[in-house]
Amino acid sequence: MKKALLLMFLFIIGISQNVLSQDRPIVITGTVKDTKGNVVDYATVSLKGSQRHHDLTNDKGQYKLKMGTPGEYTLVVQHVSYQTQEVKIKATDAITYTQDFTLSENTSYLDNVVLNVKKPIDKVRESAYNVIAIDAKPLYNSSLDVSGALDRVSGVKVRRDGAEGSDYTFSMNGFSGRHIRFFIDGVPMEGFGSDFKINNIPITMVDRIEVYKGVVPVEFGSDALGGAVNIITNKSKETKIDASFTTGSFNTYKSHVNVSKVFDNGLTFQVNAFQNYSDNNYKVLVPVVNLKTGVYSKEKQWVKRFNDRFQNATVVAKVGVVDKPYADRLLLGFTYGEGKKGVQTGTIMEKVFGQKKRRSVTVMPSLEYSKKNLFVEGLDVSLTSNYNAGYNQNIDTSAYKYNWAGDRIKTFKKGESGGGASMVKFYDHNGSTSLNVSYKLNDKHAFSANSVLYYFNRKTEDPLAVKETEAEKNSELTRRSMKNISALSYRYNILDNLNVSIFGKHYHIKHTYQSESTSVDQSGYGIAATYLWNDFQVKSSFERTFRLPTDSELFGDGDLVWGNTSLKPEQGKNVNLNLSYSSVIDKVHSVFGDVGFVYRKTEDYIRKNPYGSGSRANSVNIGGVESIGLNLEARYIYADFIQVGGSLTTQNIRSKQKYTIGGFNVKNPYYNERIPNEPYFFGSVDAGIIFKDLGKKNNNLNIGYNLRYIDHYSYDFKGIGMNPIWIPSQVIHDLNASYSLMNNSIHLSVEANNLFDKLAYDNYSFQKPGRHFMFKIRYSY
Repeated sequence: MKKALLLMFLFIIGISQNVLSQDRPIVITGTVKDTKGNVVDYATVSLKGSQRHHDLTNDKGQYKLKMGTPGEYTLVVQHVSYQTQEVKIKATDAITYTQDFTLSENTSYLDNVVLNVKKPIDKVRESAYNVIAIDAKPLYNSSLDVSGALDRVSGVKVRRDGAEGSDYTFSMNGFSGRHIRFFIDGVPMEGFGSDFKINNIPITMVDRIEVYKGVVPVEFGSDALGGAVNIITNKSKETKIDASFTTGSFNTYKSHVNVSKVFDNGLTFQVNAFQNYSDNNYKVLVPVVNLKTGVYSKEKQWVKRFNDRFQNATVVAKVGVVDKPYADRLLLGFTYGEGKKGVQTGTIMEKVFGQKKRRSVTVMPSLEYSKKNLFVEGLDVSLTSNYNAGYNQNIDTSAYKYNWAGDRIKTFKKGESGGGASMVKFYDHNGSTSLNVSYKLNDKHAFSANSVLYYFNRKTEDPLAVKETEAEKNSELTRRSMKNISALSYRYNILDNLNVSIFGKHYHIKHTYQSESTSVDQSGYGIAATYLWNDFQVKSSFERTFRLPTDSELFGDGDLVWGNTSLKPEQGKNVNLNLSYSSVIDKVHSVFGDVGFVYRKTEDYIRKNPYGSGSRANSVNIGGVESIGLNLEARYIYADFIQVGGSLTTQNIRSKQKYTIGGFNVKNPYYNERIPNEPYFFGSVDAGIIFKDLGKKNNNLNIGYNLRYIDHYSYDFKGIGMNPIWIPSQVIHDLNASYSLMNNSIHLSVEANNLFDKLAYDNYSFQKPGRHFMFKIRYSY
């Protein structure tokens, strides 16, 4: 793997050396405003007659274009609400030129104008795939992390085992956990480590989030069975500083700093640093066991979590060049992170730990290269690679047994998990390399190819376990896997408003446990189409796909989850149908509506079994599963004053395995039952109002409200036990307010979450915090 990364890097450097001697480019910058002096964002500034040189104005109306050699250029500025404007510039030297524009309002629609570039979110929404694009910028003043933003999407639930830093399950249309793949800027997040997950990435680090429901474009090179999430980070081409500090209930502190700079010669650097800390000592209502008799109290008691402290700190640094003749982006990156967390419970809440802890370290170099129109017009190439050389450590040396009240008794053996004392370090060295090549032949035909290589190798160190138990000696054995997913696609634009994409994928995995190796090869295919008519868009897609077992499913997490190397790849057939409507009426009323239907039939479905062994869980194939889902979303915006919207999801996920796996004509007692621990009816409503120029010009007050509803759902299959457990229905109300002042450079925010202090539950009935408050101050430049 290291050799492959080195060869790819040397290849890019070799290309760079051939072109480094080229002249410094012409740089043209400026600002676009209207006749009233207001900035015009998302206006298209382009070089006339060129498809390569264009830019969108930012929220300050600014743009930047980099040309080639000196000469005479004609710039064109376009915006659907303003009249098109052209201006000629004669550049004699390789220096920076300034050209501002003032646009006049257009009294009619620009029927004859075709914009060269659309807003990125609009381009994503108009693709043939069932995708939702979340603009992260309106959430910058909130205390949300990426997982909190995703939890507001129709069909999506992010369920946590607790508060800050807790484990989570991401569910979309009935598919959860590893069925959904996560990416950052198109780079797979597998192996990024626990210090860099969606539940601790600050929202201010993100520009937008793309959520693909069902069929996933081949550009991601993914074996996702139920969808994918692509987190697009900020890639500002100007000097930027964004810093924030948040504090709140349960002794919680968060901070984030984002600094970026692009010099005129193309040299750029970006640093993101964030930190999270919380005692997580909120109260839970639970039965308390008598440690001497083993009998649980008849009445539940309110007790504080006492071993759930969480802290982490991460720095992501990138340096390189942008907008060069040989590379649009060529960046070397380095990520370093450390985290510590108390482990309060096992895989079910009844199991309590008093001193068990985890520690993690992330050490991850990375490489990013992309170039549009490489060698010929229409040929785009991108290459990304990363390698995580960090580790995770589980510390379990206590000789006491605890209950929820914090009482403890001495035990004969060290180790609260039951496997003996342990300070095991898991060096889960893993990496991925992704290559994308696309070629647009003309306006009708386009081709794409992608190949992704994943590598995993686990090594362990635990002198305590080696001395005490034979079982822990087995943890030193070989655990290694290699995955490769390759894909080809072809897109045909039949009409300006109708296009179809067909694609094929090949999946390969080879994993080794002890001295035995297993290889699997499978192939899949699919088709996606979209049709736009006036303000309506119809999307449909079908895919036969496979999902390869992950490293943690095959080999466990080294702590609370056992591995299962006999797992089979999941195979599924996905059908998606989507209808959306979007319109602006009289320039002040914006209306959006979306209806999505999802059908999935999955064989060899992999499900987490919380009763694996003692306090540990494992993953098992449970045969066939059928999922039918319906998502509704609607939103209304009045000018820049009021916005209200909501989403509703209903899904029916049932076991379709008629006979038990491995049994001979033994009927499955759970046939046609709902898959447990999956909510099947939930939704949310949010509303906001903006008071502009409050107290002073450009000082704005935002007040928001959010309601989250989840209907009751089963803890396990109904056939287990005489009295099956139900996770109760929940209605949670949140309020927030933020005030921006000093020309929108200082932002003050306050939030009241779970306002009425209702009992809230998630994964396998884990209780979440009651009423809590957060305060945030943010500076942006």
